[in-house]
Amino acid sequence: MRDQTIALAGVYQAATMAHELANSGAIRDQKSWEASLNSLYKLNASSTEDVFDNNMPGLALGYNSLIKSFNKDSYYINVIKYTITLLTLAGKLSNRPDMMDTIEKGLSDSRVLQNPDDPLNAAVVAKLAQIYSKTISQMQPRVIVAGQPFHLKDQAITEKIRAILLAGIRSAVLWKQVGGRQLQLLFKRKIYIEEAKLLLTQ
Repeated sequence: MRDQTIALAGVYQAATMAHELANSGAIRDQKSWEASLNSLYKLNASSTEDVFDNNMPGLALGYNSLIKSFNKDSYYINVIKYTITLLTLAGKLSNRPDMMDTIEKGLSDSRVLQNPDDPLNAAVVAKLAQIYSKTISQMQPRVIVAGQPFHLKDQAITEKIRAILLAGIRSAVLWKQVGGRQLQLLFKRKIYIEEAKLLLTQ
């Protein structure tokens, strides 16, 4: 369950940051942001940990969100909704090789926008948001992010939300690849919580 917990934490982390951006307009944890977006570029990773550059502390936000969500913390109601929707979309994406190709090409194209000092600069984020809009946004169900209207009307913020949701899809696909199934979210909550607590200590 370790691999599944790491991948699921990646989904929860992305969902949590989308929620934070929509409601506060800011990213609380820059390391989490970087860990999630960088995972998009690890398509041929050797292990689940390698998807996140073996940076388990970079998933701390995701582990904590997973634990609190499974413990029915009311703050995470929308986070849970986004997570479930991302997992559902990941399952459908596996049957859309055309969209997978579009995503991979878009990610490849986005690399030319990176620079050593700021690899996740605004231009890269905008490109990732565009990839999400052209692919995942065209599928059902759509992730409907709730938040403050003035944040959701801000282009820079909405681009960050779409970019982080794309990272959430990456983790959701990974979760399914390592054996994750949605019924496990009902019947294996305690196991996920214990694994997440253990990973937080590493």
